[in-house]
Amino acid sequence: MFTLPGCIIASPSRPHDNETTEDYVHFWVRDGALTVNECIYHDLPTKEMLDDYVSFSYTIQETAIRAGRGAHACFNIDGTERSWGEQGDGPGLRILSILEIWDQLSEEAKSTARKILVRDRQYIIEHYDGDTDNAWEEITGNSFFSRTAQRQAIDKLEKSSSKTGIAPEKKIPEIIQALTTLLEEHWASDLGHYRSILNGKAKNGTLRGHELNIDIVFACTYNGLTCFDERMIATVAKLRDEFEKLYPINEQDRALGIGPLIGRYPGDKYDGTVNQGEDMGHPWPLCTANLARYYYQCIVEIANVPCVTITDPMEPFFKQIGFKQSGKISKSSREYNDLQAALLGAGDKLMRAIVYHSDHLELSEQFDRTHGTCMSVRSLTWSYSSFIASSRIREKAISQL
Repeated sequence: MFTLPGCIIASPSRPHDNETTEDYVHFWVRDGALTVNECIYHDLPTKEMLDDYVSFSYTIQETAIRAGRGAHACFNIDGTERSWGEQGDGPGLRILSILEIWDQLSEEAKSTARKILVRDRQYIIEHYDGDTDNAWEEITGNSFFSRTAQRQAIDKLEKSSSKTGIAPEKKIPEIIQALTTLLEEHWASDLGHYRSILNGKAKNGTLRGHELNIDIVFACTYNGLTCFDERMIATVAKLRDEFEKLYPINEQDRALGIGPLIGRYPGDKYDGTVNQGEDMGHPWPLCTANLARYYYQCIVEIANVPCVTITDPMEPFFKQIGFKQSGKISKSSREYNDLQAALLGAGDKLMRAIVYHSDHLELSEQFDRTHGTCMSVRSLTWSYSSFIASSRIREKAISQL
């Protein structure tokens, strides 16, 4: 089998490798979209790479539609269908990625892209309130991450109609409002955090990862949800607290002034390795980088307001990063500068931990929870794209200081 141009391979790892049981020489719609998003911010050997991505996306979309699976998540590298699940975030993330690279596409690629965008929009119109596999492909249900991807995608596509030449769809405002209402249902006031999945059903084994989950943070970093928000900040505080005490490596890193490393969700059992013992979850570079990006995005958001207010439910979040002031903070005050510095420092500690535990700057899928060494699938594309994205947002945050 040969790779078609535009295919973004998730990792070079195959099951016969010593370090993993997984086969990642495939194309995931999500991973591809989140990777191509970063391409326009860096010098490419040729813009033809972006045209190729559009061409490959059209091929796999055709494959998925013929199979009656518009949100099929994973494909072979030649564009044929791989036996896999459906993820409702895929069409939304693909819309967002094509809009991101639109201005650098050739006219021929734009013509193909219009067909992709219209089809993905139609999928969202027909399936926005349905079940989907979650980001980690372990459970199915109503996904917070998927719903935010779909809402952001159709909203941004409608606002880009003059640029893309795609006529607005009259149903979209109603669907955006419906998704906004559905997202409210994910807030669990009794728990004080957002739930990742509602009405969750395990695909194999025990239901887990449906409550606290790092993909809630992805809704902010990838799908435009506000970061500096009382409910989201309370959720992030609970996530960080769980992971900080879950992995032994974080105690060692604390003495070095770096970390903590972040995983997918508490109770994770996947490790993707060849071993004889019990499987257990570990921290992931991409999860850690996305929390860093979250801190940086908070700096960018508050730069546009005259003051910020830290309420009681938000206090645990700020205590975690060494900022103890609460109440109303004016942009002209010393406390505001301290707040910016605390957010920047928190993100930098996470990014330094990723670099410190990398294998000479190579990033695998996971870090060992005890030793911090790279493990499981090697050179995961999503690990690199998330680190690069966080670095880019850091530069934007610094410009606001």
